[in-house]
Amino acid sequence: MSARNKWGSSGKSAKQIDAPDVIIRLLVEKFVADGYSNPKIVTKLKDHYDTDHHSFSKSSRGQAHTVNSIGPTIERVQAQFPQQGSHDMKEMLQQEEKVMVPRQVILDYMNLHHPDEVQGRLKRRLKHSYFWTAGVNKLWCFDQHDKWCRFQLFFHVELEPFSGCVLWLKVWWTNHNPCLICGWYCDVVERLGGMPLITQSNPGTENNGIANGHTLLRHMQDSALDKSLQHMFKGSHCNIKPEIFWGQFRRRWAPGFEALIEWGVNEGLYDADDALERLVFHYVFIPWIQQELDCFIERFNNTKSQHNSHKLLPHGHPIDIFNKPEQFESRDFAVKLHPPYLIEVRNKYAPPDHAVFNLVPPAFALQACTFSDAANYPPVSWDNVWDIYIHLLKHCFLDSELDRSLSTTINNRATHF
Repeated sequence: MSARNKWGSSGKSAKQIDAPDVIIRLLVEKFVADGYSNPKIVTKLKDHYDTDHHSFSKSSRGQAHTVNSIGPTIERVQAQFPQQGSHDMKEMLQQEEKVMVPRQVILDYMNLHHPDEVQGRLKRRLKHSYFWTAGVNKLWCFDQHDKWCRFQLFFHVELEPFSGCVLWLKVWWTNHNPCLICGWYCDVVERLGGMPLITQSNPGTENNGIANGHTLLRHMQDSALDKSLQHMFKGSHCNIKPEIFWGQFRRRWAPGFEALIEWGVNEGLYDADDALERLVFHYVFIPWIQQELDCFIERFNNTKSQHNSHKLLPHGHPIDIFNKPEQFESRDFAVKLHPPYLIEVRNKYAPPDHAVFNLVPPAFALQACTFSDAANYPPVSWDNVWDIYIHLLKHCFLDSELDRSLSTTINNRATHF
């Protein structure tokens, strides 16, 4: 058979046809939003369709945005994330707004309309530190963040330092309860089907749950580790990776949301020392903030960091390094989970019926949920979160007489703070 008869001008086999649009469109949109190049997208798509029957070639077509046309979209994102640089702004526009624009156009716009903010970001002073790890899942690092304690909101993060992949970023009404932290750890181990060799955190009783739970889980699966602690406590700024993450979190995500909540406090809408207002605030704000955090982590894990010639760890999207370390000349040290052991550890160190896992007390949640369903609130968003909070507080609780049991519940919750 001649080459002309076997191959068409496009280089496709005579038996091949273009990959169906229904298969690839959503995947292409996701990979573009995640910042992959066209050749890399073609490679990743091969995991999702039969290459013996379909073909897919790379091409590039921009949206031809200019400094003027991209302005309104940048300003909309800038309102929520006022301290984002051009790198984060480009990823945000791709993933949230489905807008593709060159970084230089973003830089030109920011230098023209927000020169002071640009100069402020250029003045950052960085401190260099060394961190060593052998591969993926050799170590998991944990840390808490209390900068929003005046709002009675607390954060906690777990990350895999070799890949830089964030495994959770949580907001809750406390981050100092060892049952809560160990419960989050058990959730991730169950979801991934494996655990690291060692865990690491700052000293503190809130981390004892993870230290004890992980150690017991490792002992159950490897008797040779008996009487050894499979957790490292690092003090005095030695838990480097989470500390770096919190710096990025404070710069890239927190400022806009912090300003929004601060506005409500200054307007007298929320007093964190008032037990009722605090419960309503938690009921409305925590689920919404958690959704925003989940979106942030999705972007974070799917964004390749800027190249650093001094960094020896793999350079790529954190989620790719975590899921396929062999493609980055590394290995996965994860210990495969035996599910019955995890159930035993959870029941001992993070019993699911513990009150700390309740967003608000059950009686309060029932009344708030019943009223919210009847009021038919729209999904909570940046624009309406304070309106929903005010309406729920006034009409569900302040304007209605609370029964004695609910009043007792509210007063009892106040003793936790």
